Amino acid sequence: MKNNIGRSMTIARLTQTLAICSLLLLLIGTAGVRLQAFDYQIGLSMFSLAGLFSFISICASALFTRRAKHAEARRKLSNAALIALPAAIFFSLSLFQGAGAPLIHDISTDLSNPPEFIKAPSLRKPSDNSLKYQTANISLQQQAYPELNSLISSLSVPAAQKRAYKIASEMGWLVYYQNDGHLEAEDRSFWFGFVDDIAIRIQASDDGSIIDLRSASRTGKGDLGVNAKRIKAFSTLFAQTDSVHP
Repeated sequence: MKNNIGRSMTIARLTQTLAICSLLLLLIGTAGVRLQAFDYQIGLSMFSLAGLFSFISICASALFTRRAKHAEARRKLSNAALIALPAAIFFSLSLFQGAGAPLIHDISTDLSNPPEFIKAPSLRKPSDNSLKYQTANISLQQQAYPELNSLISSLSVPAAQKRAYKIASEMGWLVYYQNDGHLEAEDRSFWFGFVDDIAIRIQASDDGSIIDLRSASRTGKGDLGVNAKRIKAFSTLFAQTDSVHP
């Protein structure tokens, strides 16, 4: 009997320790990347470990709580599941968000002539992703996001640019460069604060203007589909203007 109680308490303590570690790894990894205390790859590794530890803790809690003979062991196991929940939720959401997304991080509505970045290169570190457009990824984008196309608008270039600036601001982007027919902005991810650069090009057409976007992540091989979703959201808002067609 004492041996069973001892084993139950040992399992409960280990489970609770893993749960606490998952929460600490989640918080430290996030804060470290945001504060640039260490490289983002270290933060992502900590995030992955947090997810692993949280799932182990939750599974152990579900498996052993009813079997534990000692009330204190049951309490620790129940608490462990609650402590591990944040890391499990955020890790699961990340996996769900990126499910099916190709391993690319530079998305454009114009694949043959994507908008160029003018200011963004000076804001990037040498270790960041290159802004040279990778034509090898064109087929991957076409397969994953065939709906991304240029916006055809009846608005003049100045009017379209004014609206583009307004929408970018409403979406929480920081516009850091603007010239005739061209805007550049950055957007940060909620959790790690990863920065993506966005270029908006507005060209005159016979009937108004053509608007193209390009969204590129500064870090990481893949973007979990974030850049494409960003362009879609912008296009939807822009298309709410009369006589605008995506």
